[in-house]
Amino acid sequence: MDLFAIQTRNRALVGSAVSKKIRRAGLIPANVYGHGITGNAHVACDPRAVQKALSSAYGRNQLIELEVNGGKHLAVCREVAIHPVTRRLRHVDFYCVTAETVLQWTLPIVLEGRSAGQKAGGRLDVAARYVKISAAPKHLPAAITVNLEPFENGQQLGVEGLPYPEGVKPIFKRAFKVFELVAVKIVKAEVVDPKAAKKGAKK
Repeated sequence: MDLFAIQTRNRALVGSAVSKKIRRAGLIPANVYGHGITGNAHVACDPRAVQKALSSAYGRNQLIELEVNGGKHLAVCREVAIHPVTRRLRHVDFYCVTAETVLQWTLPIVLEGRSAGQKAGGRLDVAARYVKISAAPKHLPAAITVNLEPFENGQQLGVEGLPYPEGVKPIFKRAFKVFELVAVKIVKAEVVDPKAAKKGAKK
């Protein structure tokens, strides 16, 4: 995974009035905590840099090279506040980690290809599009990808059967279905001869 670099500026004051001034200046307020950070650092950063990181293939799971007080830290966005109307970023919390820190993540499930069942006229019923996992950043994939091609009608795949990469473990209280291939019954309409129908009506 490529890192996205984000620079921050210290802000000595906090509060709603200070936050408004920061936003008017084209920045957004942010908090930084976690590995290598003493307490909670209050900073400001460019929302465009944050948006660029969040728009990567990893989304909210994107790793960031965060510059704080002249030092560089490995971080992830843990909390993101977005304006409900304008959809602009308003605030972000950065959590600093190491490459070995095991965290919980939510990954998308990507289904690739067309299954043998679909080619035979079956239907793909998708029951889950995300899965929670635990992994260190160095093992984190952008998504859990499943090749559908070998699956026949009548088969299904559960969360426990997803192809997890090394170092990635699923988190779930109960096993749940990810998808199922269902054979579609085709009902043929009966073709009625109009002439025969008329004769039957006369009788």
